[in-house]
Amino acid sequence: MKANITKRLACTLLALAVMITTVFVHVESAQAAERYTYAYKSTDNETAYAGTEVKTPFTLTNNQGIGILIVATAPVDMKITVYNSNGVAMDWADNPFYASASTDWHYDSGVGEYVFTAVLKAMNPGDYYFGITFSENTNYLLYIIQNNESAKINQSKAIITKGFTKKLSVTGAKVKSWKSSNKKIAKVDKKGKVTGVKAGKTTIYATTADGKKLTCKVTVKENKYSVTKPSLSDAGQMGCFVEAYKASYDKSGNLVINAIIINNSANRIVRLKDVKFVVKDANGKVVGTYKASKYNVSVSSYSTKSVKFTLKKSLLKKKKIDLRNATIVRKGGSYYYR
Repeated sequence: MKANITKRLACTLLALAVMITTVFVHVESAQAAERYTYAYKSTDNETAYAGTEVKTPFTLTNNQGIGILIVATAPVDMKITVYNSNGVAMDWADNPFYASASTDWHYDSGVGEYVFTAVLKAMNPGDYYFGITFSENTNYLLYIIQNNESAKINQSKAIITKGFTKKLSVTGAKVKSWKSSNKKIAKVDKKGKVTGVKAGKTTIYATTADGKKLTCKVTVKENKYSVTKPSLSDAGQMGCFVEAYKASYDKSGNLVINAIIINNSANRIVRLKDVKFVVKDANGKVVGTYKASKYNVSVSSYSTKSVKFTLKKSLLKKKKIDLRNATIVRKGGSYYYR
């Protein structure tokens, strides 16, 4: 038996790759056939003695699932155990696994040898040992293959509010390091948590264990609430209303709400009564309510006027929220005319 037998095992390896991808990735088989690589490959005949375990080290660069292929001149009973990098058996219900000479091998006529195949539980990227204990002295070839599905980052573009965070993650590979091209705009920790530092743009890089670089273009925006400012035409005939269109924190931590009063009537507004603005965070939870039982103001007929309402820091349930993703809704209110 020679190591170049892998050329004649191409179909078997291909089928195993398809099996791995089908089980763990759920993509089309035609695609799967091109997406495997060796985590370990025998370069020559290997010899094992009856009852003596052989531990073979191998390294996984992704968590997309692995397959095992063993070639021998005759079927043989085996005990298969997978160990972590410290030599401790993985805590699986079927580890070790016992393979039967009579039921778990098949003869490959194209190869002229007996072949054992198995798909193992998906594991995280890292170093492992594959242990085999044969019941008889055996010459064999061992192939450990892994699905080579490309590593992917969960977002290629992201917008973050200054002072707030967003979690980036990578699937299909182990991340070796995270880096920001401009830490003055946004910084990233070793777990992929990105924090907005200052308004601007930067790029976050995730470098995988096999050296591949994945990127996410990050834009950091100021922590301000902003919606389209209403105009007189939005009020309709003989309509009046007041709406918030901007909000930000002042230096003392108070929430300053910019609102516009629309007066599309023939009368002058002289007072607002029982005006209420409810502030909700991105999760829809109320974090503060501005209330004014009486607010004197002068708004001429068929005109608008911008005003400010200050919600004191002491009245906020949360001292700082992501205003860019918040909502500010007016509740109730009436108008006095003259």
